[in-house]
Amino acid sequence: MHILRLAASALFLTSSVLSSSVADAGGLKRAERKALEAEATAVYEGKTVWALRDLPVKTGMTMGLPWVGPLVEVSPSGWKTEATAIVSSTMASAHTTWFGVRPYEKLALKEAIYDDDVLTITFVGTGASRGRDTKIDCLEVTAFSDVSAVLDELVTTTDPVDAGWPDDIKKAIVGRQLVNGMTKRQAYLVVGEPSGSSTRTEDGKKIEIWNPRPNNGMRIGFGMALEATGFPTEMRFEDGALTGIATSSGGGVSLD
Repeated sequence: MHILRLAASALFLTSSVLSSSVADAGGLKRAERKALEAEATAVYEGKTVWALRDLPVKTGMTMGLPWVGPLVEVSPSGWKTEATAIVSSTMASAHTTWFGVRPYEKLALKEAIYDDDVLTITFVGTGASRGRDTKIDCLEVTAFSDVSAVLDELVTTTDPVDAGWPDDIKKAIVGRQLVNGMTKRQAYLVVGEPSGSSTRTEDGKKIEIWNPRPNNGMRIGFGMALEATGFPTEMRFEDGALTGIATSSGGGVSLD
């Protein structure tokens, strides 16, 4: 009987150690992980969230099951996006990059989950943006305040369209239309990050040419579809104002 008690005690201790190890897995204790998830949730839950940048995801299908993986990473030092539009396909799986979430897409929080040292925040599209979902991985984070300022560069709960902008400009942005006279910031809310850009000087004016992305890439789910943006192939800015929208030919740009 004494031996049985010792064995039971050892089993209990082993179970406790394993339970503690599981609770501490992922760099934070279970309570700390839950607190971090709750902090992130409190910031976005029940609110309209607007994208401020292109937030691509990797879409794919494995053994007939569709999945979505994050491509945007955030840390206390900044954010980065590693996204190429290459499609990879085998007999059992396929994956590629989809630039479905662009600036001014309306989103809502789905969940904030901390696992394997990473806080993953998932947003889903709402209203006209329904189906345009994204995930953001937050690294090196122990409290939401570690990355909140960086996340503010990517998403916001404040409408990015300035109430003081002309009504025709605001209407055009909502309808994703370009209008001559737009500033670069206003035009960016329509087309997002261009696939290419260049600058030069003409007659004392700063000329900047943007080449908007012609499509959002291939979306892989229950099938594959290449989604065209319908944007012009070239946009011309003179001293920061849109003056030309070309449709016959088609980085990192400053919005100031």
